[in-house]
Amino acid sequence: MTLRVHDLPEFFGTANFTVKAASDDAYRGLIREFVSFYREHLFNDHWGEQAHVNPENTLEIRMVAHGLDAEQAKNIWQPFLDWVADSSHNCSLKGRVTIGSIPARHWWDVQWWKEHWPEIAFPNPNGSLLTGLLDSALEHVIPQPVLDFDNRPGAGPNNAWWKGDGGQVAWFIWGFESLWMPASLLENDAQQRLADALFAASRHAWFELHFNKGLAGAPPEALERSKDTATNPAVLNAFALAIAGNAQGPAYPGIPGHEPSVDDGRKARTRIHECMDQLRAIVPNPGAYVSESNYFENGFQEAYWGSNYPRLAEIKKKYDPDGLFFVHNGVGSEQWSADGFTKL
Repeated sequence: MTLRVHDLPEFFGTANFTVKAASDDAYRGLIREFVSFYREHLFNDHWGEQAHVNPENTLEIRMVAHGLDAEQAKNIWQPFLDWVADSSHNCSLKGRVTIGSIPARHWWDVQWWKEHWPEIAFPNPNGSLLTGLLDSALEHVIPQPVLDFDNRPGAGPNNAWWKGDGGQVAWFIWGFESLWMPASLLENDAQQRLADALFAASRHAWFELHFNKGLAGAPPEALERSKDTATNPAVLNAFALAIAGNAQGPAYPGIPGHEPSVDDGRKARTRIHECMDQLRAIVPNPGAYVSESNYFENGFQEAYWGSNYPRLAEIKKKYDPDGLFFVHNGVGSEQWSADGFTKL
């Protein structure tokens, strides 16, 4: 493995807020406006992470920024917030709006969070924000805590994790699919088609757009480096990776009271597939990200690696001619039966 490292920027930042539409038509308009706003203001190497599109007609913005101070970040988002505030669009903010930046070197510094911004680590309705670090585009607010800590006796003081990751511990996945979304869908004549597909997908299931996982909009030198990898080349032209999934909390087959819900799982799987089918309908050559995809991915060779697969298969044949080493839906696994016991 070769790991390339980069100097930290001065700031890392965040934009966290939720917009609620009053009707289906208003939600269509909201999605259309966000698609246009993203293309104009966010489709660059400063912004990444996620937007969540939900059946409840809410759009959740959970994005992070690179190299922008708090004032720059707020100024970028203000036109979109002004559009939401226009009552004629029948949309409104739900909860708090938090937009701003902190010193990048402290982004993963647990002790710094505790000392300088305890509201992030601990619920404290009477706390106050440090002016200039992270404040709202509308007003100073107290955000909800985003860190969880290991409270076991003897646990180290730096044993912490982002709160949103905690739900993945011991979860039982009902369904999970991903799709590279090509940047061509952001062109002016395609934005309405993209927005309509996003709305149609949201009628079936909740899904996320992960902007940091698509490389379109990255500097040319970064794209050039990324060509020399095994990932499906679709990533080079993708503005986002769309992900739809669902799961239940800790579930263990054979342990009474903790069994997976098979019925709920099958219903969720169907909704997820129908959701992603709406998006696949507007993507000419659908591809998926190998590390976040359907366990039963059809045509996984093309979906995961695209035009790279023949080269990977030749490398596999050279160094493992008998196909002894394989994993589910991995390079060369098509040479084995589904149970892994018979060479085909």
